[in-house]
Amino acid sequence: MPPVDPRSVPPGAYGNWPGLNQTGELRVDRARLRAIAKRLESDLEEIIEATEDLQRANSMPDQAYGTWDAARNLVSSIVKGRSVLAEQHDAFLVDALQAIKMLRRTAQVYDDVESELERRVMAVRMELENAPVPSSDPSPRATDHPRSGPGSLR
Repeated sequence: MPPVDPRSVPPGAYGNWPGLNQTGELRVDRARLRAIAKRLESDLEEIIEATEDLQRANSMPDQAYGTWDAARNLVSSIVKGRSVLAEQHDAFLVDALQAIKMLRRTAQVYDDVESELERRVMAVRMELENAPVPSSDPSPRATDHPRSGPGSLR
């Protein structure tokens, strides 16, 4: 960010903006950014571990919900819900990894942790993509279509 001429704004205006000094230059607390990235990495680890539970739920046979009429009618909703959940899980993994990368670059941290996380996220994404689709769902998986927007559930 180029320096801002302090005479071009009212006196004291910069004093009200956290992270800016009196000349208008941005101050970055690299230690704080590293701590935030580390915390997000820890949270991402938990999400990666939760993938196993998601896959177990996705592989549950349709008969597990019951064989009576009401249960059979409910299965298509469950299948769609599981598909959307897997799609959102995948999107979160990608977005969290991107946020970690940006935080680490801004904090000027360079090491192998990022590449290891990226490898693990890609492995989980491949597992989710290759997960078997239940036979009762004739429609394509929700991940076959691009997301309609950030956080979109369609």
